Amino acid sequence: MIETFKIVRLPEIAKVAFAAAACCAAFASPAGARESSGRDIVINIGKDGDLLEQLIELDKQGIEDLRAEMAEARADVAEAIAEIDEAREEVKSVPGGRLILKIAFASARAGASTAIEEALGDARREIDRAEQELKTAEVDAEELAETQTAIDVLREEINALEASLNELLSAMNG
Repeated sequence: MIETFKIVRLPEIAKVAFAAAACCAAFASPAGARESSGRDIVINIGKDGDLLEQLIELDKQGIEDLRAEMAEARADVAEAIAEIDEAREEVKSVPGGRLILKIAFASARAGASTAIEEALGDARREIDRAEQELKTAEVDAEELAETQTAIDVLREEINALEASLNELLSAMNG
C-alpha cells in the first residue's frame, strides 16, 4: 500500500490543495501587481499605503500592466483547477486516495474561503474609500478621469479574480 501512495505522489497532490489556500492567503496581505513590461507596479491595498496616491500615479500603461498581472493571477488559478482535476484522476485507482485528497482539499478550502471573503471585502472597502477621497483630491480633470478609470479597472479585476477563486473553491469541493 505504501508503494501505491508513492505512485500517486500524495505530497504533490496535497501541494495543489495547499497552493490554492496560499493563493487566497496572498490577498490577506497587500494585493499587488508585480513586474511587467520592464517596470515595477505595486498596488498596496490596506494599511501599508495610500491607495488613492498609488492610483493617481498610474498612467494608462500602468493600468494595462495591472490588468495583465490580474489576468496572470486568474491564469494561475485556472492552472490550479486543472491540477486539482488531474489529482482527482490520479487517485481514483489508489485505495484510500480519494479520502486523503478529500481531506486535504476540505482543509485547504475551509481556510481559503474565509481568507478570500475577508481579503476581497477589505480590498473593496479600500477602493470605495479611495474613490470617495478622489472626489476632493487636488488633481486636474484629466488625472481625475484616469484615476477613476484605474479604480474601475481595479474593481473589475477584483471581481474577475473573485470569480476565478470561487471556481477554485468549487473544484476543491469536487
